[in-house]
Amino acid sequence: MLGLSSLNTTLLATDDGMQQGTGAGKELLRLSCNVEARQATGELLVISGYVYNKVDSGGELLSIAQMVNPAGESELIQISQHMLNHSLRRYMRAKYARGFDGEKYAIRIFIAGTELCNAVRTCEVHFTEDESPTATLYLLEPCGEIDLYRYFNQQLVIYAQTDKYLYQLFSGIVDIPKTDYSSRVRTISATYDRSKAVEKLNIDTIHRIGYWSSSIFGEEKSYETKNAQLSDRLSTIPAALDFDAKGQMHLTSWLPKKTADWTLGDCDIYTANMSLELSSAVSIINRVEIELHHQYDRLIHREISFNYRYLNFMSDYDYIVRVAAESPAPKVTEVQSAANGGGWTTGQWGFKGTPKPGYYNGILWRAAEYRYSYQPTGEKDENGRNIVNVIQIPDGSDSELYALAASWKAMRRWKQAIDEKYIITVQNQASIAIHGEKKEKVTYGIKHESENDKTAQNWGNEKHFKIPKGTLQPNGDYCINVDNVIPGEYANGYQVAVQIAYTRMLSSHRQNSISLETKFLPFARLTDTVHIASRRFNTNVKIAAFTHRWDFTTKRGKTELTGKFFMNPGSSATAFSREPQAPVRPTLPCEQYQRSFALKDYVIPYGVEVVEQDPNEDRDDDEKKPEKDDDNPGIGTSAFKLYKCNGYVRKETGDVFKGVKTKRGYAFRVEMPDIEEKSTNTLEIDGSGQTLNLDIPHNEPNPSLTC
Repeated sequence: MLGLSSLNTTLLATDDGMQQGTGAGKELLRLSCNVEARQATGELLVISGYVYNKVDSGGELLSIAQMVNPAGESELIQISQHMLNHSLRRYMRAKYARGFDGEKYAIRIFIAGTELCNAVRTCEVHFTEDESPTATLYLLEPCGEIDLYRYFNQQLVIYAQTDKYLYQLFSGIVDIPKTDYSSRVRTISATYDRSKAVEKLNIDTIHRIGYWSSSIFGEEKSYETKNAQLSDRLSTIPAALDFDAKGQMHLTSWLPKKTADWTLGDCDIYTANMSLELSSAVSIINRVEIELHHQYDRLIHREISFNYRYLNFMSDYDYIVRVAAESPAPKVTEVQSAANGGGWTTGQWGFKGTPKPGYYNGILWRAAEYRYSYQPTGEKDENGRNIVNVIQIPDGSDSELYALAASWKAMRRWKQAIDEKYIITVQNQASIAIHGEKKEKVTYGIKHESENDKTAQNWGNEKHFKIPKGTLQPNGDYCINVDNVIPGEYANGYQVAVQIAYTRMLSSHRQNSISLETKFLPFARLTDTVHIASRRFNTNVKIAAFTHRWDFTTKRGKTELTGKFFMNPGSSATAFSREPQAPVRPTLPCEQYQRSFALKDYVIPYGVEVVEQDPNEDRDDDEKKPEKDDDNPGIGTSAFKLYKCNGYVRKETGDVFKGVKTKRGYAFRVEMPDIEEKSTNTLEIDGSGQTLNLDIPHNEPNPSLTC
């Protein structure tokens, strides 16, 4: 029925001035013991030249040997001590002063190393999950002057001792001395400060507790204390972090162990003051809807191909015989200037120049930049236009000056904000069947800042043409998702969000407690699971709080114990659910666009007005004036819409040469397409929904009333 904790063997001996001879070695301290059944028996400590803790044989528990160099003058070692000797006067011999194990315990109280004896009237020690352990002493003060700071800020240590066992019950600092003049009682309250103990923990220890996500809790550097981070981490796991009477940290699951550490039967439990309390129906949570946003930037690289061929000439000879009337092809510089003026970066250029100098079917040809002179012949055509001779005056010679054909690619890069939304439902059907749906809604965001990604930092600010980078999409774009700035944060943030929800559900189903009084339980700890095997209540519970109380005037002692357990009657689960997997992320859509353009040739009729700028360009949609024949720049005789042209524009001169209306180059335009709004606006996309039916255990208490 009884499983005991390890023996508290922290009490040693002091030898302040042992002198050693030159070169001599002498054993300073040896503690030996025989561990039987539970803990040590026999004399606790004997001090002599050799110091033994004699306990009827056994091996050496601790051996310290000392060698002192004759040149040394300082102490080699000093060991401080509390010497707990036999103290029969302090045993509590009344019926209820006996411990759970039948032993009669002496309660030893030390403040600043000095034992308090007859002055103590009553004493209590209190431990509760996730709180600082406390102790309260009530001392009868003698008449006379009061030393207000006698105990203030001193170390208080409490032990329970018999001839066989020794338990440390509390260690803390006196923080609130209080004096009652009417009863001559000084109240001393001491605390083992849990917050300070947490602050002393190594940060790696904190990191090993629970789950954590910077997207859910914020940057780690924003925590002002370790307690704040620990609190966040504990919100993700069904466990309590506590410090025992020795100040040792323990992380203990809320779920009672299947095999109890010890058992309390009817003979161990006092019949009075036993109470059972269940969770409030209002506080039950059995469904949590999580709206999880995964936000990041998508880097898009788009390329568009352009090509142009002047008048679709099939051969060099065609160009040579027709250039006088039709005008030369556009200059290379004109084509490049027009292509680079649309906000895109161009590259991978290819040109076909005009024919090389030479004879072509008897015609001597030399490519050059020409000035033109027109000589009237005195004749007119049927439309009344002057028939002229065209005189070409070369200003130089360069066959690469003009672009008889041209091709290039235009590149543009930009960022698109992505917001993946997931609806994750965490629930327990067994609880819903009993209590109805008791739900909460929470929203979390996982955000990756692209400014912290090396690739994304200058994306969209390129000054030169770049080759594609990323994954080729069905529409021809190349994309990079900047969704791993914080490595693994999607899966990690999802896990934390689900664990917080699950822990809240578990907590609401764990607010069930059994409170009772028993014989003194010196070995009780918050880490223990106790099997309460009585006619009134029968199940395993995890200790959530306990209080030792002693009345030194009546020599009575007892332990008040509170155990917690899970209640979910419709469930057969005896354990927690495993961690679920994050939903598969959706494939992002890509908008279709025109990936290549073949530029055209346009002619402005003689005498027609040229409209270069779109009149609706700066107007809102509701202010725009409708235009007829929107796609044709040359419709009508009153105006030519230059802004609708995409290619080489020539203008008639009003003359005729060899039966052909003469034309001269007017402009080369490249109309770059706008990026569709769906590819620039924030893309909100619904990820796959997920419903998680997670287990909430049930510890059947088998309650019964006895009359």
